[in-house]
Amino acid sequence: MKNFFKNNSSVLIFSLILILVFVFGGIFSRYMTQEKEDFIEDFRSQEEIRIYYESLIELAGKGQTVEVFETEQLTKEYLLPSSETETYQPELNEAYKILADEIEVAVVYVITTHGREAGVKVAYAIDIETKTLIDLKVLSNNETPSFYSNLDDDFFNQLTDKTFDDVVFTIDTVAGATYSSKSFDVGMKYARELFARDFNFEIPNIVYTINSIVRNFDSVTFLTKPYIVNITYGAENNVLEAYFDNEFNYVETITGVEPNQTYKDLFKNDLPATSFIDLKTYITAYDETTRKITIETKGYASKPITVEFELNEALDKVVAMTITTSQTYDEEYNEGYTGAPVPAVENAYKDAYLVDGTYIDAVSSATITSNAMIRIFTLVDDVLTAWNGGGN
Repeated sequence: MKNFFKNNSSVLIFSLILILVFVFGGIFSRYMTQEKEDFIEDFRSQEEIRIYYESLIELAGKGQTVEVFETEQLTKEYLLPSSETETYQPELNEAYKILADEIEVAVVYVITTHGREAGVKVAYAIDIETKTLIDLKVLSNNETPSFYSNLDDDFFNQLTDKTFDDVVFTIDTVAGATYSSKSFDVGMKYARELFARDFNFEIPNIVYTINSIVRNFDSVTFLTKPYIVNITYGAENNVLEAYFDNEFNYVETITGVEPNQTYKDLFKNDLPATSFIDLKTYITAYDETTRKITIETKGYASKPITVEFELNEALDKVVAMTITTSQTYDEEYNEGYTGAPVPAVENAYKDAYLVDGTYIDAVSSATITSNAMIRIFTLVDDVLTAWNGGGN
C-alpha cells in the first residue's frame, strides 16, 4: 500500500486538487450566482422605488427629492357609502414629504377608503404653503368597472387645486357611481384631517344646528318648496325657518334672517345627510285637474323609480298608478333573485297596495328596489293624510 501511494503520489495529488477545485468552484459559483440574483433583485427594487418617487414628485408638481414621512394613523370614522348608519375607518398606508432644496414643499398621503367595495387606494398630494389639495393618483381599487367608469375628468377635476380653507369641503357625486364618488370625498377629507394634525392647520368650522326638517304638503307650493327647514346658526344663534328645494338649495325665508351664501352652501351640503325624514324620495309633478301626483325615488345603483298615482275625487285614496322603472335585480349583486324579470317586484308592490294599502315584505335579493317602492308609497300616504286624513 505504501508503495502504491509512493508510486502514484503525483496522480493522487493532482486528483485531489481537481476535486477541491470542483467542490469549491461549485460553491463559489453558487455564491456568485446568488449574489448576482440578490444584486439584480435589489437593483430592481431600487429602480421601482426611484420610479415611484418620481411619480410622487410629478403628482405634486414641485420638488426634487422624496423622503418617507413617519406619521401615524388618525382615528376618525366616516359613513359607509352603502349605509345610513354603519361607519368605517380609512387607512393611512404611506406618507411622504416632497422637498425642494431641502425645504418641505408638499406632502403625499396614501389612503385607502371604501366605495362600493373596500380598497380604493389613492395618493393625495398637498401643497404645504398654500394648504391646497394639488392632485391625486388612483393606485388601485376593487370597484365594479361598469360603475367606476362613470367617474370622468369632470369628476376628478373637482379634486385638483382644492383649498383646505373652504368651509364647504366636499365634491359632487356622479350618478351611477355614487358609492365610488364618496370614497374620494372621504379620502380627501381624511387627508385634510391628517394635514391639520401634522402641519398645525386649523380646519375652518361654522357652528350651526339643523333643528328639524318637515315636508311642505301645500299642493300649490310643494313642487318648488318641498322642504321646510328650521336651523339655528351664527354667533348670535339666529333661528331661521325657510323653504328648500329637492336639491337642498335655499329658496325662501319663512321667519328669521336670510343667511349669507356660505351658510347656504353648507346647508346644501349637509341637509342630504340628515335623518329627520326620508330625503331620497320627492314629488316631481301634480296635476290638480286629473288628480295625478308623481313621486320619484332612487333604487338600485341610484337609478330612478317613478310612480304616477291617480287619486279619487275626495283626494284621500289611490285608485290607479303607473310605474316607470330602470331597476335591474338580476345582476351579480342580486344573484339570489329567482323571480320574474323587471318590473315584477314593482308590480307586486303595486298590486298589494291597490287592494288594501299594504306594503309587502322586501323581496329577497331585490331589497333595494323593495325599499324604494316602500318609500314611494309612504310618501303618497303622507300626502293623502295631510290633505284629507286619507290613505289607502
